Amino acid sequence: MAHVPRLYLPGRITAGPLMLDSDAAHRLAAVMRLRAGDPFLLFSGDGREWSANVASIEKNRLHAIVGEVTRTAAPLPLIVECWCALVRPNRFDWAIEKCTEAGVDIFRPLVTEHSARGETPSANREERWERLAVEAAEQSGRLSVPVIAPAARFDQLLEQPGGPLLVFDRDGRSWQETIPLIPDVGRIGIAVGPEGGLSQTELAAAAARGALVVSLGPNILRTETAAVAGVVLLRSLGR
Repeated sequence: MAHVPRLYLPGRITAGPLMLDSDAAHRLAAVMRLRAGDPFLLFSGDGREWSANVASIEKNRLHAIVGEVTRTAAPLPLIVECWCALVRPNRFDWAIEKCTEAGVDIFRPLVTEHSARGETPSANREERWERLAVEAAEQSGRLSVPVIAPAARFDQLLEQPGGPLLVFDRDGRSWQETIPLIPDVGRIGIAVGPEGGLSQTELAAAAARGALVVSLGPNILRTETAAVAGVVLLRSLGR
């Protein structure tokens, strides 16, 4: 079966004529190279996916006909939030892309004691992260796009109310021991430190907050690898 392109289109989607301009038209016509008559899929993040066909293409505009709902999915009962320490731009981009594919709901850049200096994200980087999340959702078949939250310091996040928090550290408890402690519904956070890990002060503060320190195995993982592994493990529970 030939691959059918998918497009994320915020807002309400309904059956019938649809006119796309600007970025959406450019992506379908110039990037995905669709032509009149070609099919594509639309989703807006509300758990539904729609069929559509290109009707005609003009300069900076694309006319389409939206058909029927082809797929629906209810939100998973467990909301997964990933706090990922800021690392080099190409590695952090990869983390956003792969965590989106794995099923993260909220992705938050994390500033820690060992974070690289000068890594405070600019507005351009934040826009790029949001674009990467959209493109990864389109590619992976997701019916939602994760929220890219503003960067925050680890100590600040620990003070905010929330659900259980898993902090990844090689000396933590095993994943098998952790599974029974993970809720079936609600919100859960995972925190991944930078190269060198979280400081002892940060680990102690997390433990005082009630966080579970969890090991992902005997080897030292890069920040982006640990972030993706954590999301995959949580989603593999089917919650």
